[in-house]
Amino acid sequence: MKESELLSFALTCLKQSGLVYWRVNNSPSLFNNKNGQVCFRKSPVKGFPDIAGMLKNGRLFAMEIKTEKGRLSPEQIEWITKINHSNGMAVVLRNKEEIKTFIESLLMVNRS
Repeated sequence: MKESELLSFALTCLKQSGLVYWRVNNSPSLFNNKNGQVCFRKSPVKGFPDIAGMLKNGRLFAMEIKTEKGRLSPEQIEWITKINHSNGMAVVLRNKEEIKTFIESLLMVNRS
């Protein structure tokens, strides 16, 4: 399964869950400036996880979506480590089952 398909699955599951979350697009993008010129914008935060959210207790969660063979960049490893060391919950998820299990665990934490 492609990473984009896993990401889409994760976003669908999160939408159905009712959790507060947002997609963090770290890919460079094109945009039109105020003069109508097409410009290139780099990602403002290199390596930040694909999806982030907030639980009722204020705890941040973050999900990095990878395929089974996908590798983390050094910046992604650094962000995941920082979030986990700051009482957040950051994980790497590689298949639909891992995604479902993690979202279920978030819902359990959110109920307490």
